[in-house]
Amino acid sequence: MKKLILFSLGMMFAILSLLSNNSIGVVSANNEISGIDSKSYILLDTKSGEILCEKSSHDKMPVASICKLMTTLITLEKIEAGILSIDDEVLASGYACSMEGSQAFLDEGCRYKVYDLLKSVIIASANDSSVVLAEAISGSENEFVKVMNNRAIELGMSNTFYENANGLPTPNQYSTAYDTAVILMEISQYDIYNELSNIWMDTLVHPSGRETELVNTNRLIRYYDYCLNGKTGYTDEAGYCLASTASNDNLTLVAVVLNGEEASTRFSDSVKLYDYGFANFESVKVIEKNQKMCDIDVSGGVVDKISLVTEDDYFVLSKKGGENNVDIRCNIEDTIHAPILKNSVLGKCDIVKGGKVVGTINLISTIDIESQGFGDILKKIANNWNII
Repeated sequence: MKKLILFSLGMMFAILSLLSNNSIGVVSANNEISGIDSKSYILLDTKSGEILCEKSSHDKMPVASICKLMTTLITLEKIEAGILSIDDEVLASGYACSMEGSQAFLDEGCRYKVYDLLKSVIIASANDSSVVLAEAISGSENEFVKVMNNRAIELGMSNTFYENANGLPTPNQYSTAYDTAVILMEISQYDIYNELSNIWMDTLVHPSGRETELVNTNRLIRYYDYCLNGKTGYTDEAGYCLASTASNDNLTLVAVVLNGEEASTRFSDSVKLYDYGFANFESVKVIEKNQKMCDIDVSGGVVDKISLVTEDDYFVLSKKGGENNVDIRCNIEDTIHAPILKNSVLGKCDIVKGGKVVGTINLISTIDIESQGFGDILKKIANNWNII
């Protein structure tokens, strides 16, 4: 009986300790959240781009295999552009097959489908498959790295520099928590990435019939109900890293944690960030797509006025139970000139929150308007003089 009581008390303290470690943190004055062990992190709302909390999110540091997000993004963009197909078969070079660390154990000299290589990169973080894709797109990994860095600049990732396609340690390769959130939001627009990122276990079948088991390195996919996708990274230099996306009650968040001391840290820290975000914030739609905002005069057209509507929905991040305090300020010309094509951008609306412009949305035309001809001018004159 005594042993049973001691065992029960031990279990009780263990449970209380676990609950305490997973409690929702509190944001301090400098926008950091308590209870996060990773050296750098960010929690960001995907719809508004607003940051909920952060710590050292612009500090340059190694991010290990999270570099593969850029390799994957470029591959998906080439597929979207028709330059590459998921059914294309590409050669696994000796150089690619020599990559260390996590691998798909490709057979040198064999050809693999792009889809299978993507699958092994996204699910199992295969270093060899990453280099095969780089070589297939640019001829060599060195040339592909130039594409990676150019794309980073285009995305506004100003504190990121790549030296290889897979994130294996190299002296001058770095990124930040913020830049990682940017690229994860970009790649999350691709259905194939989201589908493959959600697979827990799969198999890569080699041309010889040999099989390699692929296991997802992102445990959140299996153990956190709201997780949509993600990418892990680890080296001795980078520590344990994770970039992921989760969605709950119309609020979609990106969490990036870098340089955790233990493998479990990146997952527990990410969950703490998400718990904080979902408990305290909501995404509020302040503009509906195709919402009429105004009528403006048309000069030289077959009609004199046109309605302008919003091009897209717009959401703002709001504290639960708080006031939005959002103003919408339209910027348009007093008069526009025909001809006008339907869906032409004829103005913009600034979304102002707390005195700051947090976003801009286009105003578009609802119809085509042709330039008036001589007959149209005569008809207008006749109407004005009641001559009919």
